This record gives sequence, C-alpha cells and structure tokens, in this order.
Amino acid sequence: MISLLSQANDFREKILLHPISQGADHLRIVSGYATHTMASWHIAEIKDRFGIAVDIDLIVGMCVLDGLSRSVHEGFKEIMRHRQPPTTQGLQPSLPSPSPSYFFVHTKLYLWEKNGNPFCAYMGSANYTQPAFLGLRREAMEECDPKAARDYLE
Repeated sequence: MISLLSQANDFREKILLHPISQGADHLRIVSGYATHTMASWHIAEIKDRFGIAVDIDLIVGMCVLDGLSRSVHEGFKEIMRHRQPPTTQGLQPSLPSPSPSYFFVHTKLYLWEKNGNPFCAYMGSANYTQPAFLGLRREAMEECDPKAARDYLE
C-alpha cells in the first residue's frame, strides 16, 4: 500500500498515467460524477505521452439521481464518435440501471488491468473530473487491492 495521495500531480501520474508505463492496458472506473472534458484530456494525454490508446470503461454512478447535463452528455457522445478503432479502443461510458441498489453509487474506484487481469487499483474521494485530478480540489486517494476492486466492479 502507498500513503494517501494528496496532490493533483500524484493523482495524474500514479492513478491515471503511470500504470500504462508498466504494461496496464485497460482502465475501469466507477465514479459518482464524471465529465467529458476529463475523459478528453485523459485520452489525449495518454496518446501524447505513450502514443497509444487504452480501453477506458466508465460507470457514472450518480446520474440516476442527479441527471447528466446536456453538454456533458453531448460531449461523451462526441468522444464515442471519434474512437479509433471504433469497436476496440477508447472510452465506454455507461450509467447504472435505475434500481434502488444503484441510486447512490458515489464510489470512486480506478482499476487498471493488464492482459485481462487486475493490476493495480485506487479508491478515495476523487471523481473522474478535472477539478479532482488537475489540482482544483483537495482529494485523498489510496492504493487498494486490485482483485477486491474487480470483485466490487463486477
């Protein structure tokens, strides 16, 4: 385990980017809130830094309760239109089904997989948004057991 990460640069590097340099190829996220601007930044940063695209599965948990603004919805749709190649790489956003067990999915969990196996995982307070990951808010994240993270996601 690592100590709590408390600076935006730590978040960006350790959670969103560093696992790729160790061979991670698939990021699964569940976040209470997320924005298309964060996803666009993240996808562009991965391509610029590593020259590749990775699969990102994103579950936005609080949409059932709070909704999703039209601009964010349209932004996610635009990202999906530009996936390359369209059936294998890029962002795959989804919303939980509107049942009582999913109404308040406020979890923030980031699981990296490598060749289909859990590789590393982080959980804490940071939503998949630019304020959380680019230094506009103070957040706490900690490494957690990747197998337990996969079990939670499934």
